Amino acid sequence: MAVTYIEQPPFAPWLGFCEALFACDTVALYDDVPYTDGGYQNRNRIKTADGVRWLTVPVTRAPGQLIRDTPIAPGFEPDIMLRTVRLAYARTPHVKEALHVLRPVLDAGHTWLADLNLDLLTQIGAALGAPARLQLTSELRINDDDRTRRLSAICAATGADVLWAGSGTRTYLDVPALAEHSVSVRWNEYAARHPVYKQAWGRQGFVPNLSVIDTVCALGWAGTAALLRTGLDAYLQQHAPKEATA
Repeated sequence: MAVTYIEQPPFAPWLGFCEALFACDTVALYDDVPYTDGGYQNRNRIKTADGVRWLTVPVTRAPGQLIRDTPIAPGFEPDIMLRTVRLAYARTPHVKEALHVLRPVLDAGHTWLADLNLDLLTQIGAALGAPARLQLTSELRINDDDRTRRLSAICAATGADVLWAGSGTRTYLDVPALAEHSVSVRWNEYAARHPVYKQAWGRQGFVPNLSVIDTVCALGWAGTAALLRTGLDAYLQQHAPKEATA
């Protein structure tokens, strides 16, 4: 059994995405679909003294533009973003670890958003020690406007027969149709089991679903990896296929 997760390439992703780096053989980054405003392709959230704040990479938009063809706006200032992270997490024990991974990517001078995200996701995977391979779907050259056929073709191209899927996709994933293409779906339900850890600015209460930057500042890369592995192992054990009985 091989497992693939398919998602538009996120910037500084949340823990649910990072878990997929451990749960799956391949994480396919859906970069050949239209870029949409208000998503997580160019932004994510962190916690500050003033509450939750967005970290945003500004982009230049054009009608019908694909994610892979979305340029970073000329006014992007990595130093300001890095300073925001450093100040927000100055009192946490592992902020330097987070910045050690984040800074080289932001300072690399990427022109395209997809390149920046791929670079950052690659470095995050390496820092976590996660085994999944990252694959841009644009490199697979799959031309099919039908969603189910396209998803099944991505799974086939990555050698997968299981699609790792978030609960948010329940409204549109056609599970029976995917089964006709020999692809089964495993729901990960991560939002419902998001772990709690000692977060910065504790008086504000715990805020789930932030960027992995938040977790790393609190626990370090090794601690974040251990948190993800423990949660994944427990979930897989709970949802392991039951042995057939006579």
